[in-house]
Amino acid sequence: MAERITGHTELIGLIATPIRHSMSPTMHNEAFAHLGLDYVYLAFEVGNQELKDVVQGFRGDEAARL
Repeated sequence: MAERITGHTELIGLIATPIRHSMSPTMHNEAFAHLGLDYVYLAFEVGNQELKDVVQGFRGDEAARL
Protein backbone atom coordinates (compact mmCIF):
# COMPACT_ATOMS: atom_id res chain seq x y z
CA MET A 1 0.00 0.00 0.00
CA ALA A 2 1.09 3.56 -0.55
CA GLU A 3 3.29 4.77 2.29
CA ARG A 4 1.22 7.91 2.52
CA ILE A 5 -2.24 8.46 1.11
CA THR A 6 -2.83 12.07 0.04
CA GLY A 7 -5.51 14.01 -1.77
CA HIS A 8 -3.75 13.07 -5.00
CA THR A 9 -3.66 9.32 -4.36
CA GLU A 10 -5.83 7.35 -6.80
CA LEU A 11 -8.14 4.89 -5.03
CA ILE A 12 -8.64 1.58 -6.78
CA GLY A 13 -10.48 -1.25 -5.16
CA LEU A 14 -12.35 -4.50 -5.14
CA ILE A 15 -15.82 -5.00 -3.68
CA ALA A 16 -16.69 -8.57 -2.77
CA THR A 17 -17.66 -10.96 -0.03
CA PRO A 18 -15.73 -12.82 1.21
CA ILE A 19 -12.64 -10.77 0.46
CA ARG A 20 -10.00 -11.76 3.01
CA HIS A 21 -8.51 -14.42 0.73
CA SER A 22 -7.86 -11.97 -2.13
CA MET A 23 -4.25 -11.35 -3.07
CA SER A 24 -5.26 -8.46 -5.35
CA PRO A 25 -4.40 -5.64 -2.90
CA THR A 26 -0.93 -7.04 -2.23
CA MET A 27 -0.16 -7.67 -5.90
CA HIS A 28 -1.47 -4.33 -7.12
CA ASN A 29 0.08 -2.23 -4.36
CA GLU A 30 3.49 -3.82 -4.95
CA ALA A 31 3.18 -3.09 -8.68
CA PHE A 32 2.10 0.52 -8.04
CA ALA A 33 5.08 1.06 -5.73
CA HIS A 34 7.47 -0.51 -8.25
CA LEU A 35 6.13 1.77 -10.99
CA GLY A 36 6.19 4.85 -8.75
CA LEU A 37 2.44 5.38 -9.06
CA ASP A 38 0.49 7.29 -6.41
CA TYR A 39 -2.27 4.66 -6.31
CA VAL A 40 -3.65 2.51 -3.52
CA TYR A 41 -5.68 -0.67 -4.01
CA LEU A 42 -8.08 -1.51 -1.20
CA ALA A 43 -10.44 -4.41 -0.60
CA PHE A 44 -13.93 -3.68 0.67
CA GLU A 45 -15.92 -6.56 2.13
CA VAL A 46 -19.50 -5.68 1.30
CA GLY A 47 -22.47 -7.98 1.68
CA ASN A 48 -25.40 -8.18 -0.72
CA GLN A 49 -27.61 -6.02 1.50
CA GLU A 50 -25.09 -3.16 1.57
CA LEU A 51 -23.92 -3.38 -2.04
CA LYS A 52 -26.42 -0.91 -3.52
CA ASP A 53 -25.63 1.76 -0.91
CA VAL A 54 -21.87 1.28 -1.27
CA VAL A 55 -21.99 1.52 -5.07
CA GLN A 56 -24.13 4.66 -4.86
CA GLY A 57 -21.64 6.14 -2.40
CA PHE A 58 -18.77 5.64 -4.84
CA ARG A 59 -20.73 6.63 -7.95
CA GLY A 60 -19.63 9.98 -9.24
CA ASP A 61 -16.47 9.95 -7.11
CA GLU A 62 -13.78 10.55 -9.71
CA ALA A 63 -11.13 9.47 -7.21
CA ALA A 64 -12.53 5.94 -6.94
CA ARG A 65 -12.19 3.11 -9.44
CA LEU A 66 -13.96 -0.02 -8.32
